[in-house]
Parts: sequence; structure tokens; C-alpha cells
Amino acid sequence: MTLAASGQQIHLMKLPNPDSKDGRPDHGGRDRHIALVVEDIAKLENRLKDANIEFTRSKSGRAAFFCRDPDGNALEFSEKFILNI
Repeated sequence: MTLAASGQQIHLMKLPNPDSKDGRPDHGGRDRHIALVVEDIAKLENRLKDANIEFTRSKSGRAAFFCRDPDGNALEFSEKFILNI
């Protein structure tokens, strides 16, 4: 699968996973991860809860949380932040 954003691409491939799931930090924010911005983080949070997918909130207090995919890779989801100065 290819995702395009601002002229860049992210290629997501299903490959045999040589990385061990053991020894990874419990909190995905302390592990290597991909960060994705979503429009409505509360809606995504509810969908993850409904699917019984565990997640942890950002330790920084931001509107963000972390979970892992079935291969143990960390994913960060945060809500679009607009700074009004």
C-alpha cells in the first residue's frame, strides 16, 4: 500500500518480521514508531476500544496515544493541532 502526503510517499508492506516483540518498551512513545495525524482522535479512540486494541496516552499530555500493530510496531495517533498566535 502506498500513502501520499504533501508530495511524499509512505510505503507499507507486509513482510516477515525479523524484529522480536520481546524487549520493547510498554509505551510505544519510547520505541521507534510512525506518527499519524487524525481529524478526530476521540472517534479513533472509541473504535480502538470497541476492537479491544490496547493503547497508552501520550506522556506529554498532548491529545495523542500509542498502540501497536499485530507485528508489535508502535503507532502514534495525534489530533491535528492548530496554534493561534
